[in-house]
Amino acid sequence: MQAVAVTVKRSLRLDFSQSDPVVAARNALGVAVPLVIGIALGNVPIAVFGAVGALFASFADRPGSYRLRLVRMSATSLAVGIGGGLSVLCGHSVPLSLLLVAVFAFAAGMLLSLGANVAQVGIAGTAVAIVLNRFPLPPSGALGIASVIAAAGLVQSLLAIAGWPLHRHAPERAVLAELYAGLASRARSAHPKMTAPGAGALLDKARQTITGFGHGHGPSMRSYRGLLDEAERIRLEVMALGYCLERFGRAAKDEQYDAVQRLLREAGLALEAVSGSLRKGTVFDDSVLAPVTDAAALVTDVMARYPDSPTGRFASLHARALAGQLRACARMVTPGAVEGRMAEETARVGGVRMSLQAPMDTIRANLRLDSAIFRHAIRLTVLVTATDWLARLLPGNDRGYWISLMVLLLLRPDFAATLHRTSSRLAGTLVGLGIGTAATFLVGPDNPYGLVALVLVFVFGVRISGAPNAFFMGIWTAAYLVALLDLAGIPAGAVALPRLLDTLVAGILAVAATVVWPAWERTYLPTRIAELLGAYRRYLLAITDPEPNKERIDSSRIQARLARSNAQSSLERTQAEPVAGQARLFAGEGVLVQSHLLVQAAMVIDAARLSLRAGGQPVEGLMWQLGPFMADCAATLKVCETAAVHGAAPRGAVALRASYLALKETMERDPVQVETVQLAVLDAADRIANSLDTITHLLRERDKAAAERAGGH
Repeated sequence: MQAVAVTVKRSLRLDFSQSDPVVAARNALGVAVPLVIGIALGNVPIAVFGAVGALFASFADRPGSYRLRLVRMSATSLAVGIGGGLSVLCGHSVPLSLLLVAVFAFAAGMLLSLGANVAQVGIAGTAVAIVLNRFPLPPSGALGIASVIAAAGLVQSLLAIAGWPLHRHAPERAVLAELYAGLASRARSAHPKMTAPGAGALLDKARQTITGFGHGHGPSMRSYRGLLDEAERIRLEVMALGYCLERFGRAAKDEQYDAVQRLLREAGLALEAVSGSLRKGTVFDDSVLAPVTDAAALVTDVMARYPDSPTGRFASLHARALAGQLRACARMVTPGAVEGRMAEETARVGGVRMSLQAPMDTIRANLRLDSAIFRHAIRLTVLVTATDWLARLLPGNDRGYWISLMVLLLLRPDFAATLHRTSSRLAGTLVGLGIGTAATFLVGPDNPYGLVALVLVFVFGVRISGAPNAFFMGIWTAAYLVALLDLAGIPAGAVALPRLLDTLVAGILAVAATVVWPAWERTYLPTRIAELLGAYRRYLLAITDPEPNKERIDSSRIQARLARSNAQSSLERTQAEPVAGQARLFAGEGVLVQSHLLVQAAMVIDAARLSLRAGGQPVEGLMWQLGPFMADCAATLKVCETAAVHGAAPRGAVALRASYLALKETMERDPVQVETVQLAVLDAADRIANSLDTITHLLRERDKAAAERAGGH
């Protein structure tokens, strides 16, 4: 009961971190346009259909590049158009209508494997298919209705491109800019170790902003989370080098002191550049890293002259680590700084094009019973189709679609998220129906443009609420529907009570469906993370095997995609649970972000192998050189797998920075492949080393936090 109470309380929280008034106003305008045009033409049904298409397209109006945003919104527009047209064609036949709903519901469930944004496309198409097949519309009008719905959504898409907001993630960028400015100040200080504390508070502030309730996902958010994790490690490296600086100063080791101080000074300038890029929203200038690389090399050279100095060896180790972390920051900062305003260029290694997204392969990988996505899709299909069929047997079944529609919107793969959405939606619907009924009464009958004004206000409320504020979003959604249906000739008095009862029934069914499979997702998250690391370990070993084994590589790719979908879904369900476990959640999210960076780098090596084979060149030499480094990576991943599943610190992890340097020396001493491939592989190995070091660090911090909590009790 305590968990339920926490869930209800959480539903009432206000979080406007994902709200943007510019986007909300633009979306409201996009819904009002087809309404005004339809009323002016004397065709209210067309106006209503257009408003439906425009509203669903607005839900896809999320941060991203112009191209990505247009594709996402256009796909949603086409999905609702197709769903609407097919539902009209099938409306004369109950079996065909139920089959259509089942197919759309299953597709919506499976699209969750590609992320919540993509799943929204399937949900939109399913929702329209559920609603329109209850209205007695002639099949001959199917194409026209589909065209109107899709066209209104496309107009909404064009408005989104015209009014792209430049600062959607301003709070995240601002707090990270402040954090990196603080790190820069510490690094440039004459006594970094003695600088007054403050980075810890900045880290906590940044963590709360970036990983707090309701935070988003996508390339920009992955960039912010990656930068947050790197900031934690950079802070430790700066402190370690500050300790060396202090020791060299006391011992009057001027040469060593000057080398370390120069590195910290250059690192401070690079950190300041990261801060400036985030603050101004500009592309990061990679040239600021060159002095850091030179300074790190100088530290290594100087310390090599004093082989008997433990502090010197310690400084060399941390100098290399700091330089690697700054390179990682440079790679991550631009996607977050520009907030998707620049489309990424297609990556190539040699003549081989890299495809980091393989949507159909990801969906195919999840078409199996051990996939959480597949099980959710089956449950969604059965429940939505069954409620749609049963509602047809009830009196007044022309509006019974509301139960299956609410099941579609409320049902989530786990109990906690479903309960959260149900309680929020039910309470919001109750309030929203009252607001909508009162507002339409005040506007009065025969005042269509007054109702359009209400719709505009209510849509603004829906979009300004944002995903984190499900209760308030429920209020304005219910009010919007009352006004829209009143415009269509269905008075508010005939809608309010049935809508409330249908929402209650749908919520009970959705929660009951998850109770049948009762479990807190947080208990499964460590296993899912361990399975992901294991799948990536096998993928790394497969792509660096000198023997040509396409079947093994393809199998490892499929397993990696399935493991990632399961881990991502598990993490999202854990985030929705109203229970303790923040250390586990924070570590899990960080590991997922770093694993994404790791597999991107691994795909470079995969592409390099294919590039050499395509050019008729042997790959054995490259794989022989990579062998020791990949063996160390596999060993570290194995250690992290064990640590993740048992909740322990990773013990026995390999020092991958040293392993990478050994690989670099080997490849530079004996280049056995074309220069472009060699440079790409070395850069990928650098990224892999940094990602695995960060994963190890995150798991250690999780274990430390757990130990501190246990000691406090």
